[in-house]
Order: sequence, then C-alpha cells, then structure tokens
Amino acid sequence: MLVEGDVKVKIGERLEDKLREKGYPLRFAILKKSLDARKKPEFVYRLLFDVDEEVAERLIASGCRIHKPLPEIEIPSVNKNLKVAVVGSGPAGLFAAYALLAGGVRVVVFERGKRIEEREEDVQRFWVKRVLDENSNVQFGEGGAGTFSDGKLTTRVKDKKKHFVYSVLVEHGAPEEILYLSKPHIGTDKLRKVIPSMRKTLESGGVEFRFSSLVVGMNVNEGKVTSLRVRDLIEDRVYEEKFDAVIFAIGNSARDTFSMLKNFNVELTAKPFSVGVRIIHPQRLINRMQYGKYFENPDLPPAEYAVTAKAGDRGVFSFCMCPGGVVICSSSEKNTVVTNGMSNFAREGVMANSAIVVQVLPDDFGNDPLKAVEFQRKLERAAFMAGGGNYAMPAQNLMDFIKGRETPFKKLPKHGFIPEISPARVDRILPPFVTASLKRAFKYWEKKLKRFVSDEATVVGVETRTSSPVRILRDERFRALNFKNLYPAGEGAGYAGGITSSAIDGMNVALSILEDNS
Repeated sequence: MLVEGDVKVKIGERLEDKLREKGYPLRFAILKKSLDARKKPEFVYRLLFDVDEEVAERLIASGCRIHKPLPEIEIPSVNKNLKVAVVGSGPAGLFAAYALLAGGVRVVVFERGKRIEEREEDVQRFWVKRVLDENSNVQFGEGGAGTFSDGKLTTRVKDKKKHFVYSVLVEHGAPEEILYLSKPHIGTDKLRKVIPSMRKTLESGGVEFRFSSLVVGMNVNEGKVTSLRVRDLIEDRVYEEKFDAVIFAIGNSARDTFSMLKNFNVELTAKPFSVGVRIIHPQRLINRMQYGKYFENPDLPPAEYAVTAKAGDRGVFSFCMCPGGVVICSSSEKNTVVTNGMSNFAREGVMANSAIVVQVLPDDFGNDPLKAVEFQRKLERAAFMAGGGNYAMPAQNLMDFIKGRETPFKKLPKHGFIPEISPARVDRILPPFVTASLKRAFKYWEKKLKRFVSDEATVVGVETRTSSPVRILRDERFRALNFKNLYPAGEGAGYAGGITSSAIDGMNVALSILEDNS
C-alpha cells in the first residue's frame, strides 16, 4: 500500500534519524523536497512509503495519508498518414514532436540555428572574437534560448503533463532530483547534453531534423497551409514542401518570422512584457541576506531570491534569478546588446544575478505588436553603442544608477559576466519611465532587504527578452484564427513563459492535432 507523509529536517540533522524519531520506515522515495529559510533553515520532505496494510494504518494514524498517483498521459494514435512540420526546436517544438511521434505522425522539425555541438562553437566565437552569427547564437539553435540559461523548470502551470516533461528529461540525462525538488533546475551544462539525447531518440523513431533551415514563407489556400517555403542557410537555396499541419513553436526572438506571419494575415496582437536590467551581487551577500547567521553552512544551496514592487501602475519584479551564475551577452541581431542569465547545475560561481524588470503594456504601442518589437530593438541598439560598439554590456554601480552619476571602471566587478562589461550610464539608456520605476523599486527594497540595495551591486543593460511582446491569436483547438492547420505554440507565440510551460504547450498543441485526426 502506498502512503505519503511530510517530514521536516533541520540543518545539521539527518533524514534517517528524523524518520526513526517519528517511527517511519527507512525505505522510501522522495516525492518533493523544498527549503524553508524563513527562520532557522530546514528542509521539508514529502516521502512515499510502500508498506503493508497494517503499517499503513499506523502511519495514517500518525499523520500520513494514502498516496494518489498521478494519472498517465494518454496519447491518441492517428488513423491516417499525416505529415506535420514543427518550426523551432525549443521545448515547445521538441515536446510537440515527442507527442506527435508517439501518435504515429511523420514529423519534420525545422530549426534556423545549428545543432548544439556547432552552436556552442558559434556562441564561443561571438563571446571571444565578437563575430555574431544571426542564425546560430544564444537565442537561436537546437534547444532554443533556454539552452544557454539556468535551465529552470519551475512553473505555475497546473498540468499533469509537467511530471511527464520532467520524466522525459530525466530519461535523457537530467538530474533525477528534478522529479521532486520544489524549484528544479538542470543547469546549462547538463541541458546541453539532455537536448541532443532527446533529438537522437526522436530521430531513431523517424523524426527528421533540418538545422540551418529558416521558414521564410507559406502557400495558403482557403485558410489552409498547403506548403512551407524554406531557406537552406548552408546551400543558400529556397525550396517548398507540403505538410498536412504546421506548428510554429518559435522563440520570442524570431522577429522576422512574426513579420512573415503577419504578411500572410495571421492575426497578431500585442501582449504585456517587461524590460530592465540584470543585477549582479556577490553570491555570498545573497546567502547572508537569505540565510542570516547560517549563510556559511555547507548543507545549504546557493541562495535565491524573488522581489516585487509597485511603481505607479506598473509592476517591477525579479525574473530568472541565477545563483552562482553569470550575465551573458545574448544578442541575435548585429549591433545590439541583449543580456540574459546563465548558470551550471552546481551553481558554483562567486556571483549571483537576476533580471530586474518593469512591465511594458500593449497600450504603450497602440496595441501594435511590431511596434513593441521595434521598442525592444531600439533599446538593444542603444545598449550596444553605450557599451562601446563591440558587444560589451553597459554597466553601472547600483548606487550610481539610483543617484544618476558616472561609475568608474575600477568600481565594476571583475567576475560574473561573459564576455565583458563597460562603464556607462545605464539609467540613460532605458526609457525614463523604466528608469524611474526601477529607482522607486530599489528604494522600496532598500527598506525591506538588508544588503540587496548596496554599493556591492551592479546593474547591466539591457534585459529585453523576458517574454514575447507578441501573441499569435488562436482558437480553442490551438489553431491560429482563420486557419485550419496552423498551430502557434510556446513562448514566442505568447502562450508560455519558460522551459516547462513551453513544453506543456507544445504537447497540448500536438495532442489537439492527434485528437482531430484519430
């Protein structure tokens, strides 16, 4: 009989000793593990025990409960020969392909970037020699933008497919702990091995991957996409190919694809997004801020934080906090600077960083999504120029940012970024409403969080790709409005916000196609 129960273990205590104290069995599986650091830090475990009925009754009497297993995901099979194109190999595209393959569909995945092995070389060339490949970079390529990130899997989406996604990732090399940690992450170092493993599994089942292949157009007849026009970036030729359905699982940086879709009368609308800065602190400072006198305890993981504030009618908040990570230049267009956060699984770096961003609303652009894209682009070009015109990221001491003054180079940190930061007036790069909102938020947090707002913090510009400014409108069957077989999916389409939610959305789209053809 399966029974589950919760156990709290203080720092320095052993889980097995706590189980003996409570009279619980020593054979168990971990269902969930979280850290409660509000007072004296302690780990909270939810454990699963497989016991006979007599022991189960005793455990239930002591506060445990009967375990209810999650329902399995049912993937319907199609009853006809179906060929589906998936545009994009990020989480939405990969998991859409995974579900379609299980349903018996022939799948072709188009990816404008390169496979991870070659993509890594292109990214390193950009960081070291400042030579940018606009189709193979931190944003574009196998695995999507999340491949060069912290690999966070936390999501607010309440969907049983979340556990399916985690299980598939573990099968392909992700750490098993993501199945039970309350804030799971893979790390960029492990994610770059998981994604190619997934691709090989899909290929072995018949999925065809075409890298360096950019979808540049469509043929449409009476609301149905009959074929795609694809540019082979290696051979520099355009060809056409017929498909029964098309999933656009593009990332939020696929600006040229947004324009292409609009030209084919796909309905786009502006959605809220956010822009701001990356903030760098010493990780030791964040540990002390969160753990107090226990900050040097080796049993505790590198500390995280989440902050929010209100500045007038706009929210200001942290996003994608990377303990022990680095701020990276993530440009996908020439002569622009974009920031992101990246960390390895161990989060062993000496610095921490997070995006601190301000809400931008559709009304700011008259609800025109392409004007919102141009707003992002303008900030990224300004950051490029402020950093010196060689992809160095403009940086400013936090107190100087708040007070509106120059930062000398010697005051900038020596670690916590790739490839380079350069002193600049970040407060002047951002629009006045963003700078003013950030200053108000920092002054609010200065009263709430010791050390967070201090001379040890540095802001780096600009953070513009937190989410898509565009939503591709779709109906209840996940089809683009007025189209019979075009399916927008994932973060770039405006329906997800991270690896897990994008993967779930990709699966939902694939399941809709399978159900309609089974």
